This record gives sequence, C-alpha cells and structure tokens, in this order.
Amino acid sequence: MLQRCVWAALVLSLAACKSSPPAPPTAVPDTCSSDAECATHFRCDLELRRCVCTSDAACSGGTPFCNAFTGLCVAAVAGCTSSSTCAAGQYCNTALRTCKPITGFCQACKTDAECGANSSCLAHPDYTAAGTFCVPACSSGSCAAGLTCRGGSCFPAKACGDSNACIPDSLKPCTGDPDCADPAQSCDLTLKECVARQRTCGAGFSCDPQSKLCRSACNVDQDCVAIEGATGYQCRANACFRRNVCTQDSDCNTGEICLQNPDGSKSCAGGCVVASDCPLGQGCDTTTVPGHPRCATGCTQDLDCPLNAICSGGSCVSSSGSCPQACQVTSVCPIGGNCVNKCCVEVNFSTACGQNPCSACTASQNCLVDCSTFCFPLALATCSSLSDCTNKFGPVPGMVCNCPGSGCTAGYCEVATHLLTCVQDSDCPYKGFRCLVSGCVDANSAPIKVCRPFEPAAQTACAQGHP
Repeated sequence: MLQRCVWAALVLSLAACKSSPPAPPTAVPDTCSSDAECATHFRCDLELRRCVCTSDAACSGGTPFCNAFTGLCVAAVAGCTSSSTCAAGQYCNTALRTCKPITGFCQACKTDAECGANSSCLAHPDYTAAGTFCVPACSSGSCAAGLTCRGGSCFPAKACGDSNACIPDSLKPCTGDPDCADPAQSCDLTLKECVARQRTCGAGFSCDPQSKLCRSACNVDQDCVAIEGATGYQCRANACFRRNVCTQDSDCNTGEICLQNPDGSKSCAGGCVVASDCPLGQGCDTTTVPGHPRCATGCTQDLDCPLNAICSGGSCVSSSGSCPQACQVTSVCPIGGNCVNKCCVEVNFSTACGQNPCSACTASQNCLVDCSTFCFPLALATCSSLSDCTNKFGPVPGMVCNCPGSGCTAGYCEVATHLLTCVQDSDCPYKGFRCLVSGCVDANSAPIKVCRPFEPAAQTACAQGHP
C-alpha cells in the first residue's frame, strides 16, 4: 500500500512538471550550462560556466553598467555611458564605450542610439528583407517631401538604398560643427558653411532644398530655371536655393545680409564670418547690424590690412608717427630692412657688410676668400672690363672686373666685403640676407656660417654701402 502511494505521488509529480515547467532562474553568476538558465540580457559563458551581461540593459540599481570584458554589472566604467556625454553629431556605442559619428538618414544601422535623437533604426514596412536603416520620426504627423509617415516614422517610397529622398545642405555660416546645431550637418571649413554629413545623391545630382529629393545639379543660376521650372533661384553648392527676397539686412536670417543681385533685385546671402573673408582694407563688421555681419571699409586688427600697412584708429595706414614705413613682416621692407615693432628699420651696411678690414682685390683681378678676416668676394654683374662695372655701379673702392685673359667676355664685377658670422637665419633678420655656409672652418674644422646677401639688390647694396 505504501509503495502504491509513493508511486502515485511520483506520477502526479511528473505530471505536474510536464504541465507547468518552472520558469528559468534569474542570473546565476556561478553556474549555467545554457543561455536559457540566464535572465534577460544575460548569456551563458560556457567556458566560465556563469551568466554574463550583454548590455547595460541587463544591469540596474547601484551597478547600472555592463563591463564588456568581465561580463559583470559594475557601478562605473571607462569611456562614454550615454550619448549625452558625446559631442554634437555623435552617439555612445556602449559596447565599445566610445563616441561614434551618428549614422545618417537611410544608412544601415543596428540600434536606435546610432541614429541620434528623433530617429530610429527600422526596416521599411514594405521591404523588410532590405535590412534596417535610420529614419526620422514623424514631426507633428508630417514628413519632408518625398517621405511618408508610417507607424510614427518617415519612410521613403522605396527601400533605403534605392530612394530619391535626401538631406540638403543648410549652408548656414559656420566656423565649426557646433555652429550648425544639427547632427545631420557638418561645417565645411573651406566654404565656411554647413553641409549634409551624408551624400546620398549620385554623380551629376544634388539634394534640392525645396523638395528634399535628388535633382540635377546646377553650375550657374541660369541652370535653376530649367531645374526648378521657375525664376528666382540661386545656384549654391550645385543645388538650386529659392532666393529670400529682402530690402534690408533685418529681413534676413541670422548670419545673412541683404545683397543686390545682378538683375537689380535684392536677396539674402551669407555674410562674412571672419575678417579674412573680406578684401584687404576691410573688416567683418558684426556690430552695426547685430546678427548680420558684412564686410565694411576699415579694420579691427592688422590682419585686415595689406602686409605693408597696420591697423590704426580703425584704418589701414602705411606710416605711423615717426615710422616712415609700417610693416607686418620683414619681406615688405626695403632691401636691408627689418620689421621691428611694426616699423621697417634699415640695417647699417657699413656694419653688416663693410669692406674694412678687407683690402682691395688682388692684382690678378680676383677677389679671394680670406677666412682670417671673414672677407668674401661678391659677384655683382657680368663684365668684360672694369669700365663695365663703373658704368653700372659707379666708382666702388676695390671693385674689379674678374675677367682674366685677353678677349674675355664673361667676367664678373667683384668686390671684397667683410661679413658677420651667424648660426641661423634669425641672426640675419634684415631683408635679402641669409645665414649661409661660408667655405671657412673654425679651429675644430666645423663649417663657419656668415650673413651673406643672397638677393642681387642686397649684394649691390653691400658693395655700394647703402640700400
């Protein structure tokens, strides 16, 4: 009887197991043999025989982050933990803990996070086999031209990869991506305007900003008449933009100004961003009409002026006070000059390349290198006799026509000069001179350098003793 009862109890117990199997246990870190034994968002590491987390979704409470290396939920991890910690135009790849560029419209994706705010990673309702792509959410139930709101997201008529929908350039003035204030746009530092990060239109086509569809690209304004079927469009960055008619700067968006068109009408166009956008002698005026910077005569800094002028009192001037020639760099000064404190200062040639203690050239009409006094010959011009040199340079002490032999026609007017030693070009700051190897060596057989005039005008100045 007892045996019969035990057998009946066992049968009932087995029946109960078959009719209602127990639910898989929650994550048991120490033992598992299959994923079924682990909780949601965990998997079984068959080598460690324990459940490990697969994403932050597996973790909660005081340990909200999944350590991808240990598979344990932890309180903190290195790298990013959410997209809010990444720069504009980026999202946090929590698997890698690294900020990555946001995936653009109609580009393949795996997670909603990589599509950025107000976009999702979805398959097209009619083309599920095509995969998942980033698509924007319907804004107030409406979508951009060429897209249809379906299930809360905007989809193109065809599957992504075979769609005519696109994201146009905003062409907003910028100096960096933050100025664009749109993750779909980046700042083109050459144009200084915001352009779409993703180019989906093929060769010969561009994204039309009105329809947000790929249309034929334009090269000049006149092309837009055929492309748009109407006048009043401007070709910018190979796309036709409807002109924003205006009468004054305040009619335009921030960063734009009201300019006259060739046909006499006025429309809004991008203003200057920095002074270098304007012609020399003009600066970028950002104060007269706030929010509408335009080029205006005058300056706010030296860079607004030509290199042989400086900004003084809001104007570019070529001389200032006791300075006869203003400068920003030495290259605009006369030969032998040096730009010091924005003023060209002439060098003293008797010091820089005086003939003393050099003696006249040898009787054989040849100026020789004299390393003991750092005297070196300067070849000034071709000659066949000394009279050729005198006619060109006047009577210069020690000048010879180095043209040995009778009937010589390819000699050089030479004069010996004393040159200062140097180590680098900055030791010879005056225009027309460089620190060059002289051909002489010091007591340690190391090459000696001297400030040598390398421009013909500087050589002549050394020989004649004045600029």
